[in-house]
Amino acid sequence: MTKNIIICGGGVIGGSTAYHLAKAGAQVTIIEKDGIAAGASGGAAGLLSRPSVTNRTPLYELQKIGFAMHVELSKILPEEAGFDYDFAFSSRAHIATNLEEKQNLEHLIDEYQKSQREAEWLDSDILQKTTNWIDGEQVLGAAVLPGSASVDAYRYTLALYTATERMGGIVKSGEVTKLIYEDQQIQAVEVGSQRIEADTVLIAMGPWSKMLEGNISQPIPVQPLKGQILKLRPKNPVQMYGFNYDGNYCVAKNPDVIVAGTTEEDAGFDTGITRSARDQILEFALNFSASLENAELIEQTACLRPLSQDGLPLMGEVETIKGLYISTGHGRQGILLSPSSGLAMSELILNGKTNSIDLSAFNPNRFIS
Repeated sequence: MTKNIIICGGGVIGGSTAYHLAKAGAQVTIIEKDGIAAGASGGAAGLLSRPSVTNRTPLYELQKIGFAMHVELSKILPEEAGFDYDFAFSSRAHIATNLEEKQNLEHLIDEYQKSQREAEWLDSDILQKTTNWIDGEQVLGAAVLPGSASVDAYRYTLALYTATERMGGIVKSGEVTKLIYEDQQIQAVEVGSQRIEADTVLIAMGPWSKMLEGNISQPIPVQPLKGQILKLRPKNPVQMYGFNYDGNYCVAKNPDVIVAGTTEEDAGFDTGITRSARDQILEFALNFSASLENAELIEQTACLRPLSQDGLPLMGEVETIKGLYISTGHGRQGILLSPSSGLAMSELILNGKTNSIDLSAFNPNRFIS
């Protein structure tokens, strides 16, 4: 078994991998320059959705297993970490505003029912009565898919690291500036003027992972996708529902807090919030929920999600350097995919293969020309 593993990056993907490695008895050291969950992992909405039955992408199994693992983790991780992270189930309404969208959603409901999974169509008046807050004039109705969930993304990520430390893992502050290898075998990482020995290194630095690609002479084609979200406090408590439309969402994290988003901005590494994003998100929310007109804006945040060149994560061992692994590029789904990604990467690192999921579609060497 690998005994000396370094994980570069303190986000949710590195944290989940560290957690599963520590559970298997491996010695893990995490190196993070800014603080645990300081990036997208701490600022994410923390929404969890089972993949659609019509999903035929390589992400399907990763999403399916990821959601199922979240449910199981919610029963054990709070005890392992010593604190809760607000895992909660909710139903999700997929909105239709015209007949074509309604027909498409009715077809989706048919597919769900053929797979013995719950789904139903609610006309706008029934949807309003059921949820008490999804009541916009544009809403023709919605396909309601039960079983979605959410977590407090920051506390969930922190729980993974706290549990890892309780199992013997180590968290160090610092920035990995260089990977040291000899005869195509990883030897150490350089943190400032310090050399830290390792026989295995995982790059899990989100969009910052790209900064190490020159060091290994191999592309790590991920870029920051900026996303801004709002937290709103409705005037009156709401039912535990949420709604999606055209890639955007409003979801009740609890009866007194709704999270709304999100933007997709090519803004480099800028994490500043903007008035234009605030107005855009509020306009979307009010289009479908007039009840939010008097809601209080609690917080506006921005984070940088790692988006890969082809939209799929990079997960696996670097072709030319033994013992060097990459796990990044999970885009807007990092929280959802973290349990399954962390488990699969821990299996690969410890056993040289994965038992839980096939990672071939996510091979990080697929971009080598």
